[in-house]
Amino acid sequence: MGLRFLFETTIFRTLLGVSRIVPRRVLLGIGSAVGRLGYVIDSRHRRIALDNLRLAYGADYEPRWGRHVVLNCWRHFGRITADSMALYRLPMERLQGLVDYEGLEHIRGAYAQGKGVLLFSGHFGHWELTAMMQGYLGLPLSLVARPLDNPDLERLLARLRERSGNRIIHKRNAVREMLRAVREKQGVAIVIDQDARSDGVFVPFFGHPASTTPTLGLLAIRTGAVVIPTFSIPVGKGRYRVVYEPAVEVPSSGDRDRDVLELTAHCTAIVEKWVRRYPEQWLWMHRRWKTSPEGE
Repeated sequence: MGLRFLFETTIFRTLLGVSRIVPRRVLLGIGSAVGRLGYVIDSRHRRIALDNLRLAYGADYEPRWGRHVVLNCWRHFGRITADSMALYRLPMERLQGLVDYEGLEHIRGAYAQGKGVLLFSGHFGHWELTAMMQGYLGLPLSLVARPLDNPDLERLLARLRERSGNRIIHKRNAVREMLRAVREKQGVAIVIDQDARSDGVFVPFFGHPASTTPTLGLLAIRTGAVVIPTFSIPVGKGRYRVVYEPAVEVPSSGDRDRDVLELTAHCTAIVEKWVRRYPEQWLWMHRRWKTSPEGE
């Protein structure tokens, strides 16, 4: 393990070093090319992505369109991975000049209420950029992330993610730490678009039941925090648009399980809306419908 960890950390540091020398537009091109290569050689995840698209779009699915979406999906994730290396080295003023905002009044208003804020999104667009830039807006976040096996690489990546004032919460202690952050009137960011296995609740996603984390709903109902959807998309020439939607109404029927299910379904529908609008921006390579409801 020691040699493997050393190799991984050395590669990551080397890529960071290269990003300081190579112009950002060149890095974006390299990332896109690497993504295209991934589409060609990673047949397993290419098949998963195509299967997901067939399931999601059903009778509307067209094979040529599906291949186009998956190829551009690979290129997109290659591009934002390379771009993250470049963005980490840019000063705050330069970063702010690369982002256009929509709905800033929603997120500022949510923080102003002093009840804590729960922001949700998916593995869509450039979610790492959204989190980084919110720290620079003076509205720092606690980010939930699975710790890497490599401790040196984990520390290095955490320093980069936290440089705008954000804080990393490891999944091992996530719920307790998220509760503390909300009670301290801070923001917590959660992605809700991955298969949650047996820990999830089943809500519709593209018309099919998908196991989805109930954590967002549980925290919102328990704490009264404001729930804000946020998404980001590239808009060309290395620029991005970050969108904050109006706060989601949190149900309060008194039946906790029903309220959690209703809120989770509503928030998942918002993620689906964005994926339908920009399908190449979402991580189709993940087995979203891997877990089935009991009895199916």
